[in-house]
Amino acid sequence: MMLKKIVVLSLLAISSQTGLASNYAQDDALSIDKAITSDIDFQFPNDNNIYPDTSDFEVVNYVTMSNEQGARRVTVTLLNTSSGNRIFVSKQIMALFANGDRLSPVERKVTFKGRETQTITLSFGTHHYPILSVYTRQ
Repeated sequence: MMLKKIVVLSLLAISSQTGLASNYAQDDALSIDKAITSDIDFQFPNDNNIYPDTSDFEVVNYVTMSNEQGARRVTVTLLNTSSGNRIFVSKQIMALFANGDRLSPVERKVTFKGRETQTITLSFGTHHYPILSVYTRQ
């Protein structure tokens, strides 16, 4: 009798996990966007003078990702060019979108040691246009 209850409970647990997995829509999954060579210089007007905050961070490289609903994320490798510890905050980086919009990611703070390089993933929310580039300002 006890063995039968254990088997039934195990089957219920497995079926509930499968049910949760099926609630995850395939369209929610992120795909890596086509890479753009870094030597392209976009000349969208910046009439509102929108720039990232000045910082000691430099973008080493990045990969943009999106899904069918327009979610935009970037996995970016940042270098703290300072010899001292620094805290990276979202306002210190910006994405340029294909329609010329410039946006900072959802709020995020990451601590870096002097001259440390880290890779982090940042969310830029939902946007109709893809991200063309990601940059900082020193």
